[in-house]
Amino acid sequence: MDFDSATNPVFISYRHRDGSEVTAELVWLLRAAGIPVWRDRDDLPPGDTEQRLHQAISDGIAGGILVVTDDVANSEIVKYVEAPRLLELHSKDESFVLGIVNAVQHDPGHLDYAAPDRLLGQRPGTFTSIDQQRSDRPGLQGLVQRLLWHRIANQRDLVAKNASTLQLSVQTRNTPQVYDRTGSQLDIRIRPSNHERLPSTAGLVDLKDTIGLVPDVVTRSGAQRVLIRGGAHLSVAFALGAALPSSRVGHVDVVDQRRDHWVSGSEPHIGSPRRLQVVAESVLAPSATHGRPAVAVYLDLLPQRSDAAFDRFLSENAYTITAWRHLASRSDDLLEPSDAGPIAAEAAARIRAISNDNSNATVHLFARCPFPITVLVGRLTNTIRTVVYEWDDSTAAGDDDDRPRYLPTLRVRASAAGGVISEVMLAAAEGSLPAQSAGI
Repeated sequence: MDFDSATNPVFISYRHRDGSEVTAELVWLLRAAGIPVWRDRDDLPPGDTEQRLHQAISDGIAGGILVVTDDVANSEIVKYVEAPRLLELHSKDESFVLGIVNAVQHDPGHLDYAAPDRLLGQRPGTFTSIDQQRSDRPGLQGLVQRLLWHRIANQRDLVAKNASTLQLSVQTRNTPQVYDRTGSQLDIRIRPSNHERLPSTAGLVDLKDTIGLVPDVVTRSGAQRVLIRGGAHLSVAFALGAALPSSRVGHVDVVDQRRDHWVSGSEPHIGSPRRLQVVAESVLAPSATHGRPAVAVYLDLLPQRSDAAFDRFLSENAYTITAWRHLASRSDDLLEPSDAGPIAAEAAARIRAISNDNSNATVHLFARCPFPITVLVGRLTNTIRTVVYEWDDSTAAGDDDDRPRYLPTLRVRASAAGGVISEVMLAAAEGSLPAQSAGI
């Protein structure tokens, strides 16, 4: 498949001996931000290393990053193959972005800006004009942001030609490689999980640190519409929708695996005919009210009932929430994509109502919905504080309850300035997660 060259991947050049750890962290941040990455460990085909690297660098990359560590001076491939070729591409093409991660300090806390020239055998001043960032987390985040802004600026014409539509793909279950890119403006990928059901906790942290860039990407691209493809865990789907709120993006279209389009409305409201019904609800009396109240919403939009995990949540957290509501479709059939807008609008309106009726309570949301609906509901939840859960039926150590459970995964607030994900709540132990309370 042919892609516009501006959507090509970024090439990472580094020394394995002392640069692998920082490179891995950088790679996952780039992927979470939507930038495809070419890295030898993931994407190098078999054959002679130097020849294949020449081929990869020369064919289809939109930028490069040099990871400069002390031992890079001993890498002939980096010094004599990759760095010179990346410099050449950067000097010949102003759209080719080049960045440096510099892990070398001349004094504690002070970056050695001369280290790239010295260690890579270049004349003094060669890398002076290249953006250099520290190798710590804030430095890597700063470099990712700068690369993303440069990348999107080079795609404004492409977006304009595509009916002012920014295209975004997302996957949270596949193992990311350069070959799964789609030619979209953003190809968001997070680390694969070791857990059979739940997303990677480290991947969610990467997403938390990059998802705040998404609204500005839309603005900088000049897009009036966003088209989303792919699939993801529902907590990520909701957060992605929240990052594209109706107050900033007027039109969002989600394409499912069958290529059907699920199109969003612009405001939460309950239309006619009503698409949802209240299966059950209750107003409770919490034993203590410390801080903001909490309510629970089970948005259950699949045909066959599966209430055990939500029932378990209620039995374990009855005294920490002030109200709960179980919402379901009025139809026993699968949802029609053409009904997506009214369904998402009504779901968002009902979620907002239970929060407002309980002193702007935090909503603990349990979504059992198609991926597109979860995205579209998320974008209509402006100002609502939400904790989003993931369903898990795996066996947890020390858990005598055989029922599946919902685990708190992300704390989301669409209007938050630093990004819609304010906290990753999922436990870090992915192989055998312990039972968790809601942490309300």
